[in-house]
Amino acid sequence: MTNKRRKWKSKGNKEMKKQIDSKKMSLYLMAILINALGNSFMIVATVGSAPWTAASEALSEVSPFSVGTSVVVLHTIALLIALSIGSTFRLWTIVESFLLAVVFGLAIDAFMLIHEVFYIPTALIGRVSYFLIGVPLISLGLSLYLQIGYILMPPDYLMKSLIVKFKKTSIGATISLAIPFLLACLLSLFKQEWIGIGVGTLVFLIVNGPLIDWFQRLFPIR
Repeated sequence: MTNKRRKWKSKGNKEMKKQIDSKKMSLYLMAILINALGNSFMIVATVGSAPWTAASEALSEVSPFSVGTSVVVLHTIALLIALSIGSTFRLWTIVESFLLAVVFGLAIDAFMLIHEVFYIPTALIGRVSYFLIGVPLISLGLSLYLQIGYILMPPDYLMKSLIVKFKKTSIGATISLAIPFLLACLLSLFKQEWIGIGVGTLVFLIVNGPLIDWFQRLFPIR
């Protein structure tokens, strides 16, 4: 093969890689938005949200922060906890993960605003319907996000750090979910009403894993 043909082939491979990376990044951002949209449906349903979102809802009730801003605050704390227990990350990884949390939080606030403008269900059947829309949207977003895995959000880094520290997946995963759950409970006690925590939280924890597996089989990313 001549040098000219080698250069042409190398250039073609680079262009193809750029196109693939561009498509993956677009899909990655779409996955984050789908996840945020699903969370907004669960928040509006008020039958219980995912643990980190529930904690964000509770924080927004006792502070001047919006739910989205509370997401950013708690995700930052999650990243700090991961660093405090001995995890090491490149500086750029920390920056990217923080920016991802900001995008996620802003998207939740934007979708919440859209819900408020158009429709927020008050009857139980409407709230349950919103919940049933929100859960699979979150699982779909997570299934795409985890398959691409460019960068993780802070709570996922915290979970990985806890798994490494305790050398057992079940323990690390349980503790990483217990942190926001307990925070939501404490803030709810402070407000003397349950905020973000409900039957929907338990249902989400049970069905989220199987739904992620199903979506990954349905939409595999090669």
